[in-house]
Amino acid sequence: MGVAQHHDAVSGTEKQEVAFDYAQRLSDGIAVAENAINQAYSKLLTKDSQSPPVSNQFLCQLSNISQCLEIDGQERFTLTLWNPTVHPVVQHVRVPVRTDYMVRDPTGETVLSELVPISDATQNIPGRTSVTQKQIIFKANLPGLGFSTYYFERKPEEAKYKRSKVKITHNEECVLQNQNLKVDFDDQGNLHQIINLNQRIGVSFVSQGFYWYQGFPGNNSQSEFQASGAYIFRPLAPNALPVSQTRSITCIKGDNVQTAIITFNNWASQEISLYDEGEFVEVEWTVGPIPIDDNIGKEIIIRYDTDIASESKYYTDANGREVLERKRDYRPTWNYTAVETVSGNYYPINSRIWIKEDDRQFTVLT
Repeated sequence: MGVAQHHDAVSGTEKQEVAFDYAQRLSDGIAVAENAINQAYSKLLTKDSQSPPVSNQFLCQLSNISQCLEIDGQERFTLTLWNPTVHPVVQHVRVPVRTDYMVRDPTGETVLSELVPISDATQNIPGRTSVTQKQIIFKANLPGLGFSTYYFERKPEEAKYKRSKVKITHNEECVLQNQNLKVDFDDQGNLHQIINLNQRIGVSFVSQGFYWYQGFPGNNSQSEFQASGAYIFRPLAPNALPVSQTRSITCIKGDNVQTAIITFNNWASQEISLYDEGEFVEVEWTVGPIPIDDNIGKEIIIRYDTDIASESKYYTDANGREVLERKRDYRPTWNYTAVETVSGNYYPINSRIWIKEDDRQFTVLT
């Protein structure tokens, strides 16, 4: 953990070989931690001296790419979810599976679950070896500084047809709506607006999507020739270009979650999800492998063009802690001359950034 606290590890500003080394060190540490977890659970999960031995727990370390080979094809399995915060939380959980399962909570009651497809972008991530194409989504209730165990049992064939119906459309207008928010897309996958139904206010979008800057091709001999790359974001030109002129949209609607999958090309996509009773919109993006056959370095960004009159001001966290007011092409303590007109207005975001006006605010949490 000491090495992983280096600012390059936290921010991702390192070369690929170094990133591999960080990942290896963290993986080794997690493997050791699994032993401690199993020793703790063997005591926490045992109810009395007559209880049967507790099976070893394992971590699905590749769940972020919807892969957990240990449960592939299992007739039944259990899922233990740990909440490290001091207050209870409600969390929607995604579990990659090959078929449908009945899900029961710690009391044995059946919980509402839905079987939805895993996006093509996730299935095609390099290094993913699982052939699983589906995932179960359900709502979990977790106590503060505690855990909950959920039980999965494969549904018989006749029961699979009684599950909650999930509606899927392609390249049609898509509206995601729950008790608190409404999100509108057109039939070409363009995000138009997000409305807060309780406050009766909304934010409209001129555009939203992925763009790229061409990286400065320096030789690093002097500071003015420093190339854009692992340690510095330095575009060659001020204008960002869209990664694609067209996009497609797949709209998936169920009782637990509603999702719009926006595909820009074969290496850039995003999933915008709205969960039941959720008070925020979740954006999961997938970028890469970035094409470099043309020998042009590419700096990829995601951009939200809104109708908020921010007066060139925005607010970012400082290393995940306090929030600082920023102003485009301005520094509060000296006379600033904008030389790097693009990178001079970008800040590392560990947790949050927002823009606002008198009665509206648009926030991105990472």
